[in-house]
Amino acid sequence: MISSPSPSASEGFLAKRARLRQIAARFDCSLSTRYYIIGKLATDPAYGAVWDRFYDSELPIVDIGCGLGLLAHYLRSRGCTAPIRGYDFDARKINLAAGAAMRAGLHDVRFDIGDVAELPPQAANLVLLDVLHYLDVGSRKNLLQLLAERACDGAEVLIRGAVRERSWRYGLTVAQECWTRWSGWIPSPAPITFPSVEEILAPFEAAGCRCEARPLWGRTPFNSHLIVAGPRR
Repeated sequence: MISSPSPSASEGFLAKRARLRQIAARFDCSLSTRYYIIGKLATDPAYGAVWDRFYDSELPIVDIGCGLGLLAHYLRSRGCTAPIRGYDFDARKINLAAGAAMRAGLHDVRFDIGDVAELPPQAANLVLLDVLHYLDVGSRKNLLQLLAERACDGAEVLIRGAVRERSWRYGLTVAQECWTRWSGWIPSPAPITFPSVEEILAPFEAAGCRCEARPLWGRTPFNSHLIVAGPRR
């Protein structure tokens, strides 16, 4: 099991709602997209999981497949001061993320267009939220191998993704992904293929990394899991 401390005092509902609305207001986008941002930040447990893991780390945080950059905005809104770099292949989302960061005056936060395999050379904690299933099997294997090498070198890797298994949650996850691609919100040429937990863990375990995994459903119906890997201590 993954156990991480949470240093923050409890936040009231109205205060949290106001904080999330403030984040959404930074984005130059439609009202419906702003409501999506508020709902995403309010219900997705991945952002809190990243905060719990890295809130006191001095290493930079690299968000691979960052989309609108919501993770960076969430972390800064909770006082995280580590440098944050976000990469995504979708230029439209990167432009929205960068514009929102500029309007908010976020210090040491940068967003760039880049492929998920183009990891920066510096030591950093690496985060992938819902990325792996957008890659074909070969690309996914190569990326996981690269991440395992980084974990052995001292980085900590946090992956949140839906995994393949027999469950009603997995069925809903596949249906939701079909809609996401049909709508064009996240275009991807690769077929829909979800990895198993074992597939994700295999390269890290083979490299001798410390690995932890658990479900991360939160208040969502999707078959999401959290995997954390790092060097042996």
